[in-house]
Amino acid sequence: MAKPTYQIVHYRRLQRDAGNKADPSFEAMCRAALSAKDTSAFPLWERAEHRVYKYPAPEDRQILLNRVADLQSAVFGEMCLAQAKDLQALIDMKAKKVQLSTLTTAEVYDLNERSAPQGSQFLRGLLYWLAIGDHLFFVKLNSITSVNMQDYFSWLLKAGTSGLPSTMDVNFQAEFDPSVVKGDVGDITNLRISGRAVAQIAVAPQIDDQKASVVETTRRVAEKLVQSTMALPVIEALFGKSKTESLVKSLGPDEYLAVEAAVKVRGKRTAASRAKIREIATEVADMTDAEVRIDGKDGTVRDGDAILRVRMPFSIPQDGSNLLEFDNVADQLQEVYSRFVKDGKIKA
Repeated sequence: MAKPTYQIVHYRRLQRDAGNKADPSFEAMCRAALSAKDTSAFPLWERAEHRVYKYPAPEDRQILLNRVADLQSAVFGEMCLAQAKDLQALIDMKAKKVQLSTLTTAEVYDLNERSAPQGSQFLRGLLYWLAIGDHLFFVKLNSITSVNMQDYFSWLLKAGTSGLPSTMDVNFQAEFDPSVVKGDVGDITNLRISGRAVAQIAVAPQIDDQKASVVETTRRVAEKLVQSTMALPVIEALFGKSKTESLVKSLGPDEYLAVEAAVKVRGKRTAASRAKIREIATEVADMTDAEVRIDGKDGTVRDGDAILRVRMPFSIPQDGSNLLEFDNVADQLQEVYSRFVKDGKIKA
């Protein structure tokens, strides 16, 4: 029997405007969208080809909602990120001697690339999700992101079907763990995310007048490591295109470009700017090994994983597999929901 793999279960909640409380829940909207019938009276559950969202050109990626089931108490699905035109690198393990330079003859393995067999595509990411009410739990593997997930639900519920009210946008909010954030720390003045999986990002508004409803702030985003091609636009802005190209050509085989960027945003602090800090927390909440420290004017959370999520064991078909057992994931995500409700972290 294969040993279980441990993965992070992420939590999100559908963000609603105050006036939209009477709208159907996220779970109900998913169920309605998937139950919508075409002209042949077949619901979307039974039309796999119509559950495919293709990114606009020039991207050749697409997201497929593959296995998806109504569990009566929840809606559970498997989301796949596929690459239409892609190559997979392979190494041929038959060694042979080759002349690599005038001084070197070495024994090496051949490297080559192959396209996916006809009628198939390479799977670049896999995401399992569970919707209960407005609660969303998900586990993501490989290159798929929560942004891909949100893109898909926006298409499924708004563009692809009539499941989403026209007055609503699909926005998911990460939540702070109330057992870590003991009480309300007040207006967040500093949010720091750090960990092995990501360069450090600091967001530190400096409040000049605590009593004013609108105050001057300086928000500093520092020490964000931008590598490889992501660094090029920053370097070009500093040195110009020609100097950047010369720098790129001078790099050795073991060198790469990286920049450390410090950006200051100045202006009037409003409700929108406060909300942006929580938005940043949501964007970085997917990072597996990151830790979050929150400083507020009424308290501080230190050395705690403040974003609501949990590590859980999942069954895999066989040792070394990149897939999870579909039924087991459904059971485990429902278990996480029950735990969070019982512990008072979320409301049923």
